[in-house]
Amino acid sequence: MKPFFCLGLVLSGCLFWSACGDVFRPIIIPNPPVSPNPQASHTVVSINNNGTVVAGTSMVIDVSGDTDVSIANVGLVPVHAVQQTSGVILVANQSVPGAQADSVTRLNFSSTTIITTATITVPANSAPNFVATTEQNEAYVLLPNYTDPTTGMLTPSFGVINTVSNFLAYIVPVGNTPVAMTETADGTKLYVANNADNTISGFNTSDRSSRTIVGSFTAPLWASARSDSQRVYVLNGTGVISTLDTTSTAGPDNVIDASVSAPGASYMLYDGNLNRLYLPQGAQGQLTMLDVSQSVPSVITGAPITVPIVAASARAQGDVCSTFTPSAVNTDAAASLPDGSRAYVGSYAEFAVNVAISSATASSGITTYTYSLQPPATVNLLPGMVIEISGATPADYNGTFQILAVGSGAFQVSNTPTDTYIGGGTGVSSNICPQVTVINAASNTITGSIAIPGFPAYDTLCATTRDMIGPTGSGFRFSMAPGGDSSRVYLASCDGGMVNIIDTTTESYILNLPEPIGTRPLIPPAVQNPPQNPVFLLAGP
Repeated sequence: MKPFFCLGLVLSGCLFWSACGDVFRPIIIPNPPVSPNPQASHTVVSINNNGTVVAGTSMVIDVSGDTDVSIANVGLVPVHAVQQTSGVILVANQSVPGAQADSVTRLNFSSTTIITTATITVPANSAPNFVATTEQNEAYVLLPNYTDPTTGMLTPSFGVINTVSNFLAYIVPVGNTPVAMTETADGTKLYVANNADNTISGFNTSDRSSRTIVGSFTAPLWASARSDSQRVYVLNGTGVISTLDTTSTAGPDNVIDASVSAPGASYMLYDGNLNRLYLPQGAQGQLTMLDVSQSVPSVITGAPITVPIVAASARAQGDVCSTFTPSAVNTDAAASLPDGSRAYVGSYAEFAVNVAISSATASSGITTYTYSLQPPATVNLLPGMVIEISGATPADYNGTFQILAVGSGAFQVSNTPTDTYIGGGTGVSSNICPQVTVINAASNTITGSIAIPGFPAYDTLCATTRDMIGPTGSGFRFSMAPGGDSSRVYLASCDGGMVNIIDTTTESYILNLPEPIGTRPLIPPAVQNPPQNPVFLLAGP
């Protein structure tokens, strides 16, 4: 045994002395995602706006049952949420100026059910618009409209929330119009995108001290931290993605790359399993996919992927979009499956049918309007569309109605005017046609597109794009989330007041789940008010 022992000593010594001659430079190998891991998710949770007077809600959908299993109130005008732990979701409620009701709602879960809620008060009229955390005991909320009580000056800030005792512990100033933030997975650093200042604010979470950021930005919109905490990616308003090197404990954090861009993008989805960024490019109708596993990002396919359009003929008969094939779509949302097999892009087109009304007759609760299409007319009216009539005399022929039937130059609605029609009037029927496109994450190719049933547009209630810029932000028009077992992907529509469910096994639309009944006015012939408006969707416990 002794010769073998001596040989081992010699080899060990050789290794030791050879190592002393070089400087060890580790290769960047990102860590897997930290808890809560999306694969552990059994639910998705939609955050719903219910107007400026009545509290919004959170609706929990059970992935295995395709049903809503829990509903709880949040605050006024919720806009954003984050899952902090396996049993806690935090919701930022933006309220309205003067409402004195700005808050963060804590949702406490037992399995898939919300069992209790807690309200964490933040300064009145501070307009919280974003919440983030990778920690167990603290979270961060942006307060873009915060006014410092000692100076009376507008001082955009973020608040530090103690989620053990549910109170706002500190307020820390940032730049003007903060719109998004991200915390590194190790919980040591926080970064805030200041849209109006063209800056990024960096902080050490241990003592809230500032970090030096070296580099330039242009109207930053979003920020995402890589799962190994060594990189933060900033989406600028120009579409350029700036890469921050965040490896140094003491700093500074330097911009080391700004060579890739996704024009039209307003947010990024980070996939920690595959180390990718997905950037829907809005009106460009494209999706840029970035590989961020190396020191600097690179476009995966060499160029953005153009999203194909679902033709009208591929839609179900009776769909309000079954006669409309758009020339382009707006890519507005993205999701990636936890098993790493596929990604999904949510997109939509919008069209309006404008008509001039020449006559109207009412009988037995049904009003028949004679109309002519107005340019630019590309589609006609269909039963099921919602139409807004104005300018008629007398005024009780005006209103918002769902069309019951369409004939030759006439349509019918449920209406009971008490006067005889005199003349005038126009009608506008605005409609949304959504779709979901499937991307194979191995080949990085589109494998199909799925038609989602169309519905009326409510532009005055729902942002036309992701719109959490400043105190007036209103959340997302469309948002997506995957089921934890990768069997489902979900598309929430603010306009439609629903969450659409897609079976990823068959790549087909299953059904939609309406949100709780809201405060929007009744649309005859419905006997209930329309549902609330989902403004954000996320994977839940």
